[in-house]
Amino acid sequence: MNQESPRVSETKERIRDAFFELYAAKKIERISIKEITEKAQLNRGTFYVYYKDIYDLLEKTEGELIEELIGKIKSIIVMILREEDIDALLPPLDFYQRYSKFLRVLLGSNGDPHFIHKIKSIIKKTLRELFRKEKIPESENIEYLMEYMASAQIGIISYWLVENNMALPVSELGNMIKQITLHGPVGYLKQQMIEQEMHRS
Repeated sequence: MNQESPRVSETKERIRDAFFELYAAKKIERISIKEITEKAQLNRGTFYVYYKDIYDLLEKTEGELIEELIGKIKSIIVMILREEDIDALLPPLDFYQRYSKFLRVLLGSNGDPHFIHKIKSIIKKTLRELFRKEKIPESENIEYLMEYMASAQIGIISYWLVENNMALPVSELGNMIKQITLHGPVGYLKQQMIEQEMHRS
């Protein structure tokens, strides 16, 4: 995220934290600036120094998250090109873990569906780079494949953040996504059944 003075960063963080605490409990159209500033223990004028309105606050927060995610995705593409490693195809799970307090809300029931679309677009861009590198020919159905893979990944991550409260260790989540990406959901289930049978015997 952009470099700011510690005082500005702290003030904006208080505003964002207050907003997302409210946003977790109710839809954005029912949140007032008065509620945000009272919860953040700031005056209304301070809010307007940084944001035009609540939707501007949401858009700028999402923009900062997206900017950092794109930076991580670029690093992933470099790894794919240099190392040819399937691990590089995995989403940057540390990003989702680091910003979980915001992402839980944005990906939850009161969240912004446009944000999910933006995340999926970033994942699909990574897949396009990988397909190009692997010289996978473009076909009329390739967009369906990318939509399936992007939707599957964001679905797993959303469940982990929102429903599971990150109870599954991030390393296990990463390995699960890797195995499902490599073998598909049916192949992953078959592998799980084989491993269970081996443990019983």
